[in-house]
Amino acid sequence: MDLHRPLGPRARAVADAAVAAALTALPVLSLWNAAPRGPHPVDLAQAAPVWFGSGPRPADLVAVALAALAAPLARRRPVAVLLAVLGAAALSVGTVASPAPWVVVAVALHRVPGALPRRRSGQLLALALSVAALSLSGLLGRGWPHPGSGGPGAVVMACLFLATGWTAGWAVDERRRRRTEHAAAREREERLLIARELHDVVAHSLGVIAVQAGVANHVAAEQPEQARLALASIEETSRTALNEMRALLGVLRTGADGERLPAPRLADLDGVVRRAAAAGVRVDVQLLGERVPLPPGLELAGYRVVQEAVTNVVRHAGTGRCRVRVDYRPDALELTVTDEGRGGTPSGPGGGHGLAGMRERVAVHGGEFRAGRRRTGRGFEVSAVFPLAVAG
Repeated sequence: MDLHRPLGPRARAVADAAVAAALTALPVLSLWNAAPRGPHPVDLAQAAPVWFGSGPRPADLVAVALAALAAPLARRRPVAVLLAVLGAAALSVGTVASPAPWVVVAVALHRVPGALPRRRSGQLLALALSVAALSLSGLLGRGWPHPGSGGPGAVVMACLFLATGWTAGWAVDERRRRRTEHAAAREREERLLIARELHDVVAHSLGVIAVQAGVANHVAAEQPEQARLALASIEETSRTALNEMRALLGVLRTGADGERLPAPRLADLDGVVRRAAAAGVRVDVQLLGERVPLPPGLELAGYRVVQEAVTNVVRHAGTGRCRVRVDYRPDALELTVTDEGRGGTPSGPGGGHGLAGMRERVAVHGGEFRAGRRRTGRGFEVSAVFPLAVAG
């Protein structure tokens, strides 16, 4: 039997009915022990100011059956059920020996917060409390054939039942709402992560392929050897991209990381350099400081930042050279990619999907990101600083 499987509609109805009947039966069962044992009988109508008489009456048992019937229906028609049992509870004053009818109202109130907006739910709670106070205070029962004992104690007890039922329903609805919001937030984060990975893989590979295809098309007639090298680079780049895409799609289909390729790291920048060189852009990598072990997530983020920045140089800078500086500082990892190309201003408020993805990756690790014209000279500069204290 799977204990974690959600209950079906019929099982939920049975469970609701059983729980409601049990809760309503508790005050009824207590009436059998209301009379103290001893040689001298006690008049319970005088000894107990609230509800207690000579034991449960038939109306008390009817309240238990009403609870078992109303609880399943309250899932679908919470307002109608609440109004029905509230009216029945008001009419039962003087005919029952226990607060069972108000427990039925509390059971119906339990479903209200999760089914209605907060304001309307609060209004129904206020209505139920008002009806209970008026009914049990004796203001509405003077002309009835069986006036109940009522009194302040009965009013307080009934209001406590109603407030407890509504508050419990509110707590359940709040927990469900927070769980839903948390799941939605995780889903948004996962979609963003997938979008970044797809963009980094596709944009980099297609950028190199487009440049190489243009080179091959331009020199095919006059320099067949150069065209052959360009086609070989296209083959290698496309195969690498297909492997990464296949691994990523495998994760999406199975939800497991077992068949996924190892995440690229900063030590794997040689592949970026090689593919950029095949596209006609020389990348000079400068390592500063002592290389230290970094968390895998930060290694991947740093690699993707450099990869995307170099891809932008290949596609947009109009230059044949760029510089990558990897600086391992004691307190931070600083990555800088500069070129002496056309420069320009990032398009849109986020600077395009590529720059936006880089900015998001850096922000996840609490870092600082900058992309724009170089402060000195011509060209473009991308800078990312990852604080190692936050990363560790």
